[in-house]
Amino acid sequence: MADFADFFLNQAKADPHVQFVYDPTVRRVVFVNAAYERVLYGTRSQVNEDLPALLQRLHPDDLVYLAHYWEKWVQGLMTNEVEVRLQHPGQPNQWFCFSPYYQQDAEGRVLLGGTLRDISVMKRYQGNADLFNSRKNATLEILSHDLSSSFIMVQQIAEFLHEEVVAPAESRIPELLTVLETTSRDSVKMIRELINLEFLTSANTDLKVNRVDVGAILRVPLDQLQTGQRLLGNRFTYSLPAEPIYANLDVNKFTQVLINLVSNAFKFTPDEGKVAVHIEPGPGCVRIHVVDDGVGIPLAMQPHLFERFTKARRPGLRGEATTGLGLALCKTIVEWHHGTISVNSVEDEGSTFTVEIPRSEAVSSRVPVELVEVEGQ
Repeated sequence: MADFADFFLNQAKADPHVQFVYDPTVRRVVFVNAAYERVLYGTRSQVNEDLPALLQRLHPDDLVYLAHYWEKWVQGLMTNEVEVRLQHPGQPNQWFCFSPYYQQDAEGRVLLGGTLRDISVMKRYQGNADLFNSRKNATLEILSHDLSSSFIMVQQIAEFLHEEVVAPAESRIPELLTVLETTSRDSVKMIRELINLEFLTSANTDLKVNRVDVGAILRVPLDQLQTGQRLLGNRFTYSLPAEPIYANLDVNKFTQVLINLVSNAFKFTPDEGKVAVHIEPGPGCVRIHVVDDGVGIPLAMQPHLFERFTKARRPGLRGEATTGLGLALCKTIVEWHHGTISVNSVEDEGSTFTVEIPRSEAVSSRVPVELVEVEGQ
């Protein structure tokens, strides 16, 4: 057994990630490996003296978050890995993933251990990927709306000419107008199918959840939507919370939900109308309202809106087709995030879709005494 103990001790010492053991009885780190000096730039022999400065470098939005889980760990309640940020003046934040370990011996002595992995590169890569996907999805939705509207207009003009124009005998005009109608109709269908396929593909991938500032993450697609809708001559506004609100999101999937709700709002809002998104804190949750002053939803349709292939589906004001899947997928994705989606609508007055998702902050904002005393040393 001693050989095994030596083996694992030597393995911990050689690990490129920070390994440590903390004794909450004496409130001191009793072991830390050499990676501490390479990764956190401290001195192993002075790790307990270094702790106050390390905690002061924690991102302020992460301190209470970490403290919430610390309370669980000291009680032996194991949790998932936790990601936190260390601040560096004038430099990007350093991201760490903390994997905790709890042990209690026969005499009741408790030791807390864990591994700290520097995940800064992965977080930057993921952030860039989320940013790209948000902009791509918003741009695709705007382009599809613009192109669809143009093809629908061509189709309607062709239908009008077909009915009103008397073509000379043996003229090919009726045939050409029919081709124009069919091509325009098929083009609109193809565009919408491509967008729906993108949404379906995204919804069918595995959920990849991260703790994020909801306002900061959704600002990117909202900016993109606002710019695009302004170019199309539509009125679109949004408001974000004054303070950061954190939730556990799959950014790509949740952005798709937001874009889908905004797209639906414009689909049933006249050209002179307006659409707005409001993100605000709620009791233990984040609320996202998508509000329009469009034609509203008939009362009889409202109970069926979120059903798959719902009988409540109807074409948009400009002839946009619908599959009856969009709102059902939105509901599914929101529920994956342990949230809810609801609608409040009055015919001829408009609709408000509200999404609520749990906040990731602890219920209590009290920082455990261990962390307070370490900070005050």
